[in-house]
Amino acid sequence: MELTIRAFRPSDIREVCRIEKSSFKDPWPCHAFMHLYLKNPESVRVATVNGKLVGYVVVDVEERDGKKVGHVLNLAVEEGFRRTGIGRALMEAAASYVKASGASEVWLEVRESNLVARKFYRSIGFVEKGKVRGYYGDEDAIVMYKNLG
Repeated sequence: MELTIRAFRPSDIREVCRIEKSSFKDPWPCHAFMHLYLKNPESVRVATVNGKLVGYVVVDVEERDGKKVGHVLNLAVEEGFRRTGIGRALMEAAASYVKASGASEVWLEVRESNLVARKFYRSIGFVEKGKVRGYYGDEDAIVMYKNLG
C-alpha cells in the first residue's frame, strides 16, 4: 500500500464529496470544500493509496482568546480503508500545518454517539474537554483538544 498525503486539488472534489456523502448522515455540500480551499489552499489535505483518493482532512487556524489555535473541521476515510493508519496520517499532516502556522493546540468537535471516532482521537492524544448541546442539530458534540507544544 503506497500512502501519500498531499494538498487538495480542485479536480479532487468529486472523490472528496463521494467519501463525504458515504461517511456522514449530514454531509457537507461540495461547495463548502471549495470555499475552504479557495480561502486557504493549505487547509485541505487528501490521502491517496496507489493513486486512489481515499480520505481527507480539513483544518483551519483561528484566533481564540488572542492566540492562534488549530480547528479540525472535517476528517473522513473511505470505509474500506479505515483502521489502516490513513486517518492518523491525515491528522499528523493537519497537526504539522497547524504547528507551522504558529499554533500550539488543536481542537475538534465529534458527535457524542461516534464512539469509534472518539476512541481514535483519544488514541492520538486528544482529550475530551466539554460538550456543545445541539451542535449537530439532532445531537450534542464532544469538544476534544490536543496540545501540540
